[in-house]
Amino acid sequence: MKNAIQYYYQLYPAEIHQSNGSYQFEIHDEHYYLTPYNRSPIELQELYKISMQLLERGVYCHQFVLNIKQEIITIINHIPYIMLRVFINSDAHVTVKDILFFSNLVTKDTEKSLLSRNQWKKLWMEKNDYFEYQVNQFGKRYPKIRESFSYFIGLSEIGISLLNEVKKEEPLVVSHRRICSNNTLFDLYNPLNFVLDYKERDIIEYWKEELLKEDFSFSEFQQFLNIISLNEDEWLLLLARAFYPTFYFDRYEKIIDHHDNENILDKILEQIDIYEQFLSILYLKVRTYKALPDMLWLTKNIG
Repeated sequence: MKNAIQYYYQLYPAEIHQSNGSYQFEIHDEHYYLTPYNRSPIELQELYKISMQLLERGVYCHQFVLNIKQEIITIINHIPYIMLRVFINSDAHVTVKDILFFSNLVTKDTEKSLLSRNQWKKLWMEKNDYFEYQVNQFGKRYPKIRESFSYFIGLSEIGISLLNEVKKEEPLVVSHRRICSNNTLFDLYNPLNFVLDYKERDIIEYWKEELLKEDFSFSEFQQFLNIISLNEDEWLLLLARAFYPTFYFDRYEKIIDHHDNENILDKILEQIDIYEQFLSILYLKVRTYKALPDMLWLTKNIG
């Protein structure tokens, strides 16, 4: 790989470190990252444009490095690669403050962007239909999915119904395909993870992953809800996405696609009571701003 880097980028690293198919090296205290590109090719120009916009605003996301042909993608051994110059090379875990910083990064010209992911109702309904088809076809092979699927699909339907109450479109901000519990600042500032969506996406995905941790703090979550400033529609979006159990469906897909086994659901299934308490706290908070249907089943154990 060193020869390819030298040829295509005219960069001459002394040492290269390889991990999970990606390569990292330093030259004159500047950090570089060569990684396979696994997103749609038609999204690449928009990712490049957003990264440049952020850099112009002083947000030091990783910068795309063009090859000697002035192209973003480089084919090496029949694999498409992207080279990034890394400004924030930290393995520190993402915090809620980091998420809130990105929630203010409103982007330009997003109306027809290929990176937009704000059609939640359409996307969730299509996914649910597909998941239900899969479970009908293959569910017998997966007892843990068969026993838990109806519960989580039911919660997702509540999330979809809440979207019907949203009155107007909110601005889109730089968001991420998925905020995971083990994400680092390196991941957060990587433009290959960017999408455009409502700010509530990253905020609630962060908290949904946090609640799976042993040390999850309800008091910290409540304090967070007390300090954020949202309008009525934004509170509804936050609550709707909280009810859509992406953390379950993400793991479900890994199981169905044979990338993992059913044991990865164990932690989620053990935390159902915690998840319901989390939802009830948020539900009661949102109800102070917006009239909502009674959910006695959810709030019966609160207070």
